Amino acid sequence: MAAAATRTGAAAPITPEVALYADSGTISGRIEPPSGPPAALDLMLENTVTDVVTVVPIEPGQTAYSATLPEGTYHAYAWSPSFDLMAGFTECAVDPGCGGHALLDVIVGNGESVDDVDITDWHLPETPLDILSGRLIDGTGAEPVEDAVVVVWDRHIMMAGPADDHDFPSTARVFDLPGTTILPGFINAHVHNSYRRDNLQAWATAGVTTVRDLGARVNVQWDVLRDFLSLDPLNARILAAGPLVTCPGGYPIAGANFSALTVDSEDEVELEINSLIDRGADVIKIVIESGVEEVLSVELATAIVDTAHARGIPVTVHINLERDLESALDAGVDDIAHMALDYVPNDVIQRMVDSDVGWVPTLAVMEGNGSQMYDNLRRFVAAGGRVALGNDAGFLPGVTIGMPMAEIEWMEFAGMTPMQIIVAATSDAAIVCRRQNLLGTLATGMLADILVVQGNPVADLHALRHPRLVLHEGTVIRHEPPAPRRPTGRLHTP
Repeated sequence: MAAAATRTGAAAPITPEVALYADSGTISGRIEPPSGPPAALDLMLENTVTDVVTVVPIEPGQTAYSATLPEGTYHAYAWSPSFDLMAGFTECAVDPGCGGHALLDVIVGNGESVDDVDITDWHLPETPLDILSGRLIDGTGAEPVEDAVVVVWDRHIMMAGPADDHDFPSTARVFDLPGTTILPGFINAHVHNSYRRDNLQAWATAGVTTVRDLGARVNVQWDVLRDFLSLDPLNARILAAGPLVTCPGGYPIAGANFSALTVDSEDEVELEINSLIDRGADVIKIVIESGVEEVLSVELATAIVDTAHARGIPVTVHINLERDLESALDAGVDDIAHMALDYVPNDVIQRMVDSDVGWVPTLAVMEGNGSQMYDNLRRFVAAGGRVALGNDAGFLPGVTIGMPMAEIEWMEFAGMTPMQIIVAATSDAAIVCRRQNLLGTLATGMLADILVVQGNPVADLHALRHPRLVLHEGTVIRHEPPAPRRPTGRLHTP
């Protein structure tokens, strides 16, 4: 079924390689490059609900495009190579006598083709660009780029890479901070008590722009609070599990006197897990901990995983011991909360790596429980395992709400390199949290969650203690100007 956007007569499309999706449609149209020599462009197809941007490369001289997208509502736009002009599918692309350049909605339905989404309306941007310059660590583990720029428009990154000889428009707001490093906003993949403005702003201003809350008390309206607090860009983004899920008599009800959701049958699993997902849970957290009266069975844990996975939601698990880790792996969980305190055999580590089960070690809160956990982490990393930064902050006294430097230092003590730790706090944490198409790397189309620190954290991780600039979805929420220069030479006294 074809659903024409507004106009007809588009040229035959040139189809780039774009990933296919289960429920998808096709969008196509003409693209008229701006005046001047032909140049490569990036066409941005932004989902207006999920914020995910699909980037379609446009080669020099190319005049038509086609892309396959998940069903949804999109805005389509592109920038000139010098970023002085932008074009989009706007009212002016349809009607030359238009009164503005607002982007038009393009609705892509499953199995439908939307034609004539033409990118022809080149104009001065109504919202100015932000330009950041400095050393770039993009979050992928690639070598730093010493002289780089990141271009931000609205809530997304338009470009990140070597500065070269870009000549940016005079209307842009330029943040030139000598001696700094530009990084993705950090992700803390294990926190609690995040439904408080003061905690969220402490994380965000330190450069931790996303937190994953892995357990609220049962009576907390976590879904309402998350959605309300997300309206303020000064607050870190919350990914919510809702309450922990355990069995009657299991941890943390027994052993920690912390309220949790209990399930005792597969019927209860189906009811309760679907209810959490209906309320908007981003992840389900279960507890398998030996040493208390009851332990969640592998059968019920498997039922929880199957129910969540059927709805596209990952499952994380609280464990402390290797035998509980193996039970969690038998159930098919997606990541592990806490490092095992006893020895984890190499074949179990390899099983995790082969299944891409992530690990959030929370070493700092487990300090004093022996050295085996550091060896487990070292061998997991050496085997190619995926680690995500998380420090269990929120309820436990003395655990940092902000940049989790103690956790970072213990990860370094366990043998992780500074770059491995940065990746664990950015791209790998985004993968563990299932947000890798939005967060964790500095690249075209990603949300503009950005941390700029004084110094070079690859040379000294303590540079992370010195944030100079923080952007959350393109909004500047912290900006520390350069310190005043000290006068040189002798002071003159009249």
